[in-house]
Amino acid sequence: MKKLIILLCVVLIGCELSDDPMGPMLPESASALAFVDSINQHFYKLHSQNFENAKVQTERAIAISQANAWPDKEALASKNLGVVLYMQGQYEPAQVAFLRSYKLYDSLSDKSGLARVCNEMGAFYRKHGYEEQAMNLWNQAEDLAKEADDLEALGTTYGMKGTFYWLKKQYDVSDAYYFQTYDIRMEQGDSVGLGYVLVDLADMEQRKGNLKGALGYMEQSNQIRRLIGDEQGVTDNHKMIGDLYMDVGDYATAIPFYQQCAKESLQLGYPDLARKSYDSLASAYSLIGDYQQAFGHHVLAEDLEDSLFNLEKSKIIDELRTKYETAQKEKELAQKDLTIQRRNLLTAGLGGGLVLLIILGAQYIQRQKLVHQNQLTLEKSRFKEAQIEAAISSQEKERTRFAQDLHDGFGQMISILNLNLKSLENENHDRHKVFQESAKVLEDMYRELKGICFNLMPQTLIKSGIMAAVREFAARVNTTGKISLETDFFGLDNRLSEVQEISLYRITQEWVNNILKYSDADQVSIQITTDQEEITLMIEDNGSGFDAEVLRSGSGNGWRNMTSRANLIKGELELDTTPGLRGNTLIVNAPVHFLSHHQNEVLV
Repeated sequence: MKKLIILLCVVLIGCELSDDPMGPMLPESASALAFVDSINQHFYKLHSQNFENAKVQTERAIAISQANAWPDKEALASKNLGVVLYMQGQYEPAQVAFLRSYKLYDSLSDKSGLARVCNEMGAFYRKHGYEEQAMNLWNQAEDLAKEADDLEALGTTYGMKGTFYWLKKQYDVSDAYYFQTYDIRMEQGDSVGLGYVLVDLADMEQRKGNLKGALGYMEQSNQIRRLIGDEQGVTDNHKMIGDLYMDVGDYATAIPFYQQCAKESLQLGYPDLARKSYDSLASAYSLIGDYQQAFGHHVLAEDLEDSLFNLEKSKIIDELRTKYETAQKEKELAQKDLTIQRRNLLTAGLGGGLVLLIILGAQYIQRQKLVHQNQLTLEKSRFKEAQIEAAISSQEKERTRFAQDLHDGFGQMISILNLNLKSLENENHDRHKVFQESAKVLEDMYRELKGICFNLMPQTLIKSGIMAAVREFAARVNTTGKISLETDFFGLDNRLSEVQEISLYRITQEWVNNILKYSDADQVSIQITTDQEEITLMIEDNGSGFDAEVLRSGSGNGWRNMTSRANLIKGELELDTTPGLRGNTLIVNAPVHFLSHHQNEVLV
């Protein structure tokens, strides 16, 4: 895993230094799939730091996805490309990228993906004055997000609708949407989304005449955006803070914020925001009587305006071109009327045949789509049945093992204790010796019972959490002397949800027991790291590598049981091993769910 991260970093740096805009080809040993996933997952960080680099890397991810026929990954990358092109003022190619993403998500019946691209397309059309189309897209996004149970996309929809009604000064409607967005972002712990909605709440306070409250919300947004490295968001906030001061007539205080915004916008490659900042600077300088500075910044704004692609100009040119072509066609029709009539008859015949072919093709595609959906439903059903079977089998094995432990351990010790007690009937026996032997048997029974209880459900896990439970488990394993097991934890300042702690503990227990049974490893490392969005469990050992596919497709239930527990917490299970080489790594990545401060106090 660590090697893969380092490799991706080297590839990204190489792409930036290369003369080829698509960057160098990936080495044969590198994972193209991992590269595309990394670009898609970290797109927000990429474009918040440098638009051009984000564009280059995203175009490369699209090319790799197309070459490998990964439509789901190409759809996400196309949506991201539309976002960064839109930010750069390249509106026409941005629209093309959005439409490509929509088409791919629609072919995949991915409602969550469709909701997200509809949100971006709605913002695109609102910016250029097409309000009805924008609202239709957001209504579609809201329905799709609800059907897909995608709260993140739904929060974005509400935020965009709130901005739409705010611009129309329908504040009672916009405020309601902003509060819905805030509740969703807080529920999900979405730092990126919170950075945006706090700006909306700042505007609400400013509208009420509460400048101090508005600046407080802006400072919260800045703190979050600096923490996650969102340079573009901080730049946007500089413009917003300048607007707050302008609104109350404090023009001199607004000017440094506009200057900072203009400077950072140009560094990011965000010309549209730089133009707006220059416009605001021209107004601010004019209001304080510095007309020379006002004129200079007005010129800078005009220069940027001319450099940006203008949709309205393009629309006028298209209309003129259409009128010209129509006039030319009418002239040709007047000269060749008879020929056109004959061609019309032929065209009508061909058109009818084409319509028939389209109908038949649509019916065929629909049938294939239904077949695919039925196959997908069947596969999902089989997968669920396999999970249930694995869970039941695992439970039965556990019950059998515990029954065997009780029978072999307790049964034997109870028999010994019974013999000791019966020996007291013989007056010649040393009663003190019998008492000592019986006490020793009782101590052994207590240790045996404690071990069985620990395997059933460690009390340390319930009372103190995953960190303490894994340490206790490691200590027990180390006492066997067969293996050296180390533990490391990062970011676990709060307790996780109960289902996450139990699932991660059981996966750890299952995999380490598997190492003890089948591996020649003598060193094992368990690491659990968390941040605000994700928790990662990584178990590494120095044993011999093996064929992972044999494990996944084997008749045993261990792997299926771990997969089932990972799915329970919406996580992904990865195994990195190579036959003939030493060293194996098991990784579980899942969205993190911390307990609240109050819940932690209750547990304590």
